[in-house]
Amino acid sequence: MKSDIDLGFFAPDVSLENRVAVVTGSSRGIGRAIATELARQGGNVVVNYNHSAAAAKEVAADIERLGRKAVTVQADVSDLDQHQRLIDAAMDAFGRLDILVNNAAAVTVADVLEESCEGFDQILCSNLRAPHFLTQRVANHMIKSGRPGCIVYSLSINATLASDNRPSYCISKAALAMSMRLFATRLAEHGIKVNGVEVAITDTEFVRVRIPDYVDAAKKGYILMPRPATPQDMAVATIAAIKLFDTGAIIPASGGVALPQLNLRRMTELDSKKSKQ
Repeated sequence: MKSDIDLGFFAPDVSLENRVAVVTGSSRGIGRAIATELARQGGNVVVNYNHSAAAAKEVAADIERLGRKAVTVQADVSDLDQHQRLIDAAMDAFGRLDILVNNAAAVTVADVLEESCEGFDQILCSNLRAPHFLTQRVANHMIKSGRPGCIVYSLSINATLASDNRPSYCISKAALAMSMRLFATRLAEHGIKVNGVEVAITDTEFVRVRIPDYVDAAKKGYILMPRPATPQDMAVATIAAIKLFDTGAIIPASGGVALPQLNLRRMTELDSKKSKQ
């Protein structure tokens, strides 16, 4: 990278003051927390939603209460023809686009032995095809505008940890991690940073029904998880990905779940009892 260009998000002290971010799927859950945290850090936000205009307006109101600006945009990001709406909304409202957070995703539960082709295609369309080509479009916009930017992917611990009852989700997130690395490699010469966040087991409607299983596993010592993550935890990790002096990197935020271990708690208890005899 040439030393005489604007360092943008590779600068020694990255500020989000007056930056403009598009956050896909930001009317609820993790996306909502990310949008709000960006505003708390000084940014203005394009709040994207697919179905709930009312929820998106609530997020925009939260952002405005923080003294920042927000606009809401309906766009189904799984439809590539709707991607331009997000860029146009940022340019029309703020005259710039600095940050894209690829947060929107879908998940279905299906045994890997029984999953349908239609269900598989739907999840890969939403979770892989959509963010990959939205990144392509936003990156080309950033290059054309000459403004160094930052793109963050919401990835998952399921990019590496297999869940055989969510096969298409696991596959989509694993492939999405490679999409992130490919764009990081290609866009570095343009001063565009691309990082990912390894999203943990988070208390959202996506996985809330499964949280008791993880809590039980943690109590038995099979995984390290002092508590389920909150959307705010993932928002903080996203800010870290934006400010990190790196590209093509994945910020770990798994709560210890992804740490390989063999923690046989009951065997430890047996050994302790023997030592006391």
